[in-house]
Amino acid sequence: MEFTLWDLLQDTALLGLLMILGQFLRAKVKLFQSLLMPASLIGGFIGLALGPSGFNILPFSDQLSKYSGVLIAIVFACTPIGDDSFTKEDLKGVGGFFYQNTGILMLQYAAGMALALGVLNKFWDLHDSFGLVLATGFYGGHGTAAALGAMYKDMGYPEFLDLGNTSATVGLVGGIVVGMILINWGTRKKYTNFVDSPKELPDEIKRGVIPRDKQKSSGNLTISNMSLDSLVFHLSIALFAAYLGRVASKFIQSKIDWLSIPVFVLALAAGYLVQGFIKITNTQEYVDRATMQRISGSSTDLLVVSAVSSLNLGVIKSNLAPLTITFIFGFVLNILWFLWVSKYSSSKNWFERGILNFGRSNGVVATGVLLNRVVDPDQKSRGLEDTGLTDLLNRPIAIALQVLPPLFISFGGKYPLYTTLVMWAGFIVLTVIALVLKWWTPGKMQGNQHK
Repeated sequence: MEFTLWDLLQDTALLGLLMILGQFLRAKVKLFQSLLMPASLIGGFIGLALGPSGFNILPFSDQLSKYSGVLIAIVFACTPIGDDSFTKEDLKGVGGFFYQNTGILMLQYAAGMALALGVLNKFWDLHDSFGLVLATGFYGGHGTAAALGAMYKDMGYPEFLDLGNTSATVGLVGGIVVGMILINWGTRKKYTNFVDSPKELPDEIKRGVIPRDKQKSSGNLTISNMSLDSLVFHLSIALFAAYLGRVASKFIQSKIDWLSIPVFVLALAAGYLVQGFIKITNTQEYVDRATMQRISGSSTDLLVVSAVSSLNLGVIKSNLAPLTITFIFGFVLNILWFLWVSKYSSSKNWFERGILNFGRSNGVVATGVLLNRVVDPDQKSRGLEDTGLTDLLNRPIAIALQVLPPLFISFGGKYPLYTTLVMWAGFIVLTVIALVLKWWTPGKMQGNQHK
């Protein structure tokens, strides 16, 4: 059946309805409030039950699983546009947090591959890239799963999309649940500095709806509505940058048959080019960063609900045992990292900053911010600011770990083993640098006492 623009409207309307329903349930159901479950994820589970993988009640088109690939290009294109450059002053004291953030990123890739090649492949006949599922879903989230899923589809491993999205979903839900358990433990141990109990969380955070007296503006109008709606102006910039990424990807592949650069990577590059043009033309005042973040956030929500709704349960079922082992291993790894590293890599407020990084390494930045808000409602620990800086600093590493391992593994032979060894070598080098520069000084920090 031919896909039309009306099918696109139908799909997006259904996805929007699912998110609205998810928000309604978040506002009304105590369980979702206690778990701080994102509305897009609740809607995604409903879509999974009622969509093509479930009872097939919702009339989605056969293109549902492909939306995530487009949406992640928009997310990456928005990343640098309108952003301010960081200064040397901003970088002071960020080294320890950079190690927290980047270390667990590299460790998830290295340990995940080691687990798959060294243990899981002895019992199940798994693809050599199965070990990348852990970091793709846990640290990367649904966006990275979508990006790599599209990449692997061209490489003959289409199942990776569903495996990655499953990992991202489990990481997101588990990150919130385990994070809240850690927060309850931390408050009892008096490790938190700003709250006595997570029960102090404001009602608007629990229910997800903000009362009128606490509502804030989500961005600035930089273009007169008499000329052009400001939101359309910013959306046009984002879409154009994402489209440039798509054009560049197709052009490169048409010239070099064996080289396939994912669209999201080139969309990010296009975003930097657009940002460079904005600076050269001195038009920064007309590009509002908050509006670009709203576009990116909206695209991410649509990505999550579409990705979860389109999960292939057959692929999950056939890989259930190795997936379960991988996920348990991932949570244990992240918990130990939080307990052993966070305490020694922040000069103060280690718990508040560490729980943010824990959430970040189990899903997306929003998960970390959410957990951080529970123990630091007024954002006094500077965890959010330092997360933004470290994400900028480690983005080249993250992109390299997303793109290069699949390419090397696809060569077969001993390349999967070589790739794993390189990952471990990178993690060890980073740890040595952290020790030499005293980003992480074991024994220096003990638990902060509640004040």
